[in-house]
Amino acid sequence: MKRQISLTVHLALALAVALPGAPPASAAAPAPFQTYAVTDLGTLGGPNSFALDMDAAGQIVGVAETATHTQRPFLYSNGVMSDLGTLGGCCGLASSLNASGQIVGQADTTDGNRRAFLYSNGVMTDLGTLGGPDSRAFDNNDAGHIVGISRPFGSGFQHAFLYSGGVMTDLGTLPGGNTSYANGINASGQIAGWSGPGTGISQAHAYLYSNGVMADLGTLGGSRSVAYELNDSGRVVGWSDLTGDGSFHSFLYSNGAMTDLGTLGGDFSLATGINACGQVIGWSHTADTQQHAFLYSNGVMTDLNDLIPADSGWELTYAAAINAGGQIVGWGVINSQTHAFLLTPRSLSELIDDLIALVQSFNLPQGIENSLIVKLQNAQSALARGDTTAALNLLDAFINHVDAQAGKALTIAQANQLIAGANQIKTAPGCH
Repeated sequence: MKRQISLTVHLALALAVALPGAPPASAAAPAPFQTYAVTDLGTLGGPNSFALDMDAAGQIVGVAETATHTQRPFLYSNGVMSDLGTLGGCCGLASSLNASGQIVGQADTTDGNRRAFLYSNGVMTDLGTLGGPDSRAFDNNDAGHIVGISRPFGSGFQHAFLYSGGVMTDLGTLPGGNTSYANGINASGQIAGWSGPGTGISQAHAYLYSNGVMADLGTLGGSRSVAYELNDSGRVVGWSDLTGDGSFHSFLYSNGAMTDLGTLGGDFSLATGINACGQVIGWSHTADTQQHAFLYSNGVMTDLNDLIPADSGWELTYAAAINAGGQIVGWGVINSQTHAFLLTPRSLSELIDDLIALVQSFNLPQGIENSLIVKLQNAQSALARGDTTAALNLLDAFINHVDAQAGKALTIAQANQLIAGANQIKTAPGCH
């Protein structure tokens, strides 16, 4: 039950920005451990694939190319990528799926129009339009409500829609707007998207639609903002121009305030997804203007490329969705091709094992080594009995002990490495 906006819009935003980035003001210690295992989802016979959403069980949807370079919607389940077909035309993509396995997206009809679809029990159904020729579905929730865009009859502007009970309803626009997009819907029926006066995102503002009211979320000081996703708590993510409109940053909107999530060192970032515990994913430019996928957790934005095996061969460029278990899907480059990926987090206990091994590698005085290791072993025991709060408190105690020994039994470099490892475990993905 995620979202997504159309792949075309995502890729346009991802590829259009190629301006130099400024170096970060400060650099955090790198994460010392591999947090994720990475799985290549493959393709439908062509060179490229893009994963857009995932459910709690790890089923994945997106778009992949066939051997004839045709883009088709796919479902990836139990290690197999399946072509879902179309509405009679050549192409399509799958944007979202819910807990019941209902998939929504967009596909071409025999007459070449692009239509929103619902795929359920092996059957793809055309959801119709708001009166015009086309529509696209971007997200659905577990109640079967679907959101997306369609042009009303005789209009040149796309409008956000809600599809429920077999009826497609026009959600309108923000005051003064002509265009609106509905990109995400949560369990309670709140909808996130954007609305603006033109046909594109020029002067667009992010909105949250709730109880029949479309509320403008404002910006981070610039002229534009776009909301892509929200969780069941009503926390919204997206991007916004900063003052002067020279760059845009990811935002998190919560409790009436829009917070700048920063970047990986460059000028641009874009948040695409958020899970139940508020962990945010997306992409950002690095200081050398490379586009990398990120995870934002507990106030820290981390390059996902730093959390996978260094010899994996991957460059992760775009994170599209994250579930409550911390699994992440998106796409990246491997062997000079763009493929969909699945990141599966290692357990907290496994990461603590890595930290214990790191402590042991420093050959510290036995009393200090034992004291540090006991704290970590006690944290593992707390996890084993389901007491995550106690485990996190013990990790804090470990960090305090390490900090007290920095420049004494531990070198500054060793202390920084241990603290970075403990913080990496504290911010590990998943709702703990």
